[in-house]
Amino acid sequence: MPEEIRRIPPSSMEAEQSVLGAMLLSENCVLAAAEKLKEEDFYSKVHRRIWRAMADLAAINKPVDLVTVSERMGEGTALSTDEISYLSDLTEAVPSVRNIDHYIEIIREKSRLRKLIAAAAEIAEMGYQSEASAAEILNTASDLIYKIAQDSSDRSLVHLRQALLEGYESISKAAKSKDGLMGVSTGFPLMDKKLSGFQPTQLIVVAGRPGMGKSSFALNIAEHVAVKENRPVAMFSLEMSREQLGLRLLCTGAGVDSQNARTGRLTEQDFYALADAMVPLEGAPIYIDDTAIIGPGEMMAKIRRLKNQVGEIGLVIIDYLQLMTGSGRIENRQQEISSITRSLKVAAKELNVPIMLLSQLSRATEKRENKRPMLSDLRESGAIEQDADVVLFLHREDYYAESGAEPGKSSIIIAKQRSGPTGTIDVIWRGEQTKYMEVDFREEGA
Repeated sequence: MPEEIRRIPPSSMEAEQSVLGAMLLSENCVLAAAEKLKEEDFYSKVHRRIWRAMADLAAINKPVDLVTVSERMGEGTALSTDEISYLSDLTEAVPSVRNIDHYIEIIREKSRLRKLIAAAAEIAEMGYQSEASAAEILNTASDLIYKIAQDSSDRSLVHLRQALLEGYESISKAAKSKDGLMGVSTGFPLMDKKLSGFQPTQLIVVAGRPGMGKSSFALNIAEHVAVKENRPVAMFSLEMSREQLGLRLLCTGAGVDSQNARTGRLTEQDFYALADAMVPLEGAPIYIDDTAIIGPGEMMAKIRRLKNQVGEIGLVIIDYLQLMTGSGRIENRQQEISSITRSLKVAAKELNVPIMLLSQLSRATEKRENKRPMLSDLRESGAIEQDADVVLFLHREDYYAESGAEPGKSSIIIAKQRSGPTGTIDVIWRGEQTKYMEVDFREEGA
């Protein structure tokens, strides 16, 4: 018989029996197991049935013992003598209830291995029979693996004392930092003051109509974080190539007109400025991925690999949401966008990194007399607003040829901040340098 047919999926009957037996003997064991295990973590169908009965009893705050479990399992169909005997024998199979955490971890480990095997088989099947492209299969594969890793995270209820200590540590770091920020400085002082920088675990949405300079704004921040703060930045550009991004960064750093650079109309002084700008940028920890078709699962896999190589990442930038693809079969684009933003929010939390997600606004702004963007203008999904910790709008008055608009006069609108104030910050758009700049310290309410 071929070896692959004889293979038995990873499991530990002894650990499963020990956990179930310990639950029959101790209420504390019931609570410990109910918190960390799920029905599918058990390999044996018999053990799954016993676990289901125990979990149901625990959920309605009833005792878990031989009598109550037998009664629960026997609802509808009486248990056989052998089944009752097996339940009774479980209590004899427990070496020590004090080792319950160890038994639980053995079951979880075997369950993870079975899920990995199942995921690998599903990926192989897609490769053989699916009509999807390799890129789409890669996205699905990344999502499958990421979900297994996510399910493996062991976070539980902690005493308030731990949360207080972590909060105090954040405040202490902010007090010791030169700029008094808890998060990553963006290079926009007034915005940093309101947001206290970009915080780890945050999903920051930067939205605007096409042509507002969202990519340039992201590059302005990326350059500051990497060059001034010396923190690694990962940038996923689904629209522009890495060559285009490099050109923009060079022109912005050198103060050279980007249109002249693209057409080759540069002076000798421009070349000197570009050479000078190259020095700090070429050593900056900015990492660019310009894959055109990519989903959140593949992105997160790449970020995790980068994190293993360079350590903590200061900022992740995604340009932009509407070009991303989800995984699996989803009924409509709105649900797909919702799935993507939810995945990115979870990823920001799991990876402990701020994720800046660029997004387009709907045409609703152009139909109103007042062109100032609102949260309802976020394109395709209310889930964007729901999942985002911070929502920033870029608004340029001269974009709409508003009467009396000063050339370049613009605003960064903090439309939402989950843990702080909203507001508007005046900036100037330097189109020839593709750069946003704060002009003064005047702020007005949103």
